[in-house]
Amino acid sequence: MNALSQSNSTSGQRYLLLADISGYTSFLAGVEEAHGVDFSGGIPAGYTVLGELLNAVIEGVQPEFEVAKLEGDAVFAIANADALDGRGEAVVRALQGMYRAFVERRFEARSARDHVCTACPVVSNLDLKAVLHRGVVVTQTVGSHRDVVGPAVNVAHRLLKNTVHARIGFRPYLFLTDVAAAGLGLPAAGLEHHEEYPDVGKIQGRVVDLVVS
Repeated sequence: MNALSQSNSTSGQRYLLLADISGYTSFLAGVEEAHGVDFSGGIPAGYTVLGELLNAVIEGVQPEFEVAKLEGDAVFAIANADALDGRGEAVVRALQGMYRAFVERRFEARSARDHVCTACPVVSNLDLKAVLHRGVVVTQTVGSHRDVVGPAVNVAHRLLKNTVHARIGFRPYLFLTDVAAAGLGLPAAGLEHHEEYPDVGKIQGRVVDLVVS
């Protein structure tokens, strides 16, 4: 019996969270420029820094969300809708706590004296943005591999490319789609904002600050 014949799929309403490290690509470019691509002498400390920051995000989204997978500089996590519906204030507080942990790890990495190069101090420029959507998704298991697919997943990923920073400046934020905000019981949270994409159309939502005033 091949892997395809062993596939199993389920569907349901889920919250879809993507937490993305801003500045990741330029940071890695700086590490490569400083160290080259030959890592025979060891992996540059910059990669360890990124690993620590991703760990802060992974730990911070739990237990409200389950990590589905890592996508380079982003953590993709999901939660059953009925587990979070109506719990918006608690969810936002948890994500703000995640950001505080991210900042603490970033400060520790920036202050470390065991490694100095022209790239690694730029870690202070790394920041976090997150999007949260709600919709029907299909969880599909093929062999030992599990994936989450469907139109709602596509929308969540599209939202990472947005105009939020152009509107509010370079601040860490959570962009809640209206359907996610309504489900969480936060229909008037933050700042009203919308994005529009050729393939998924206009997406209305709310921008919430990840920094607690």
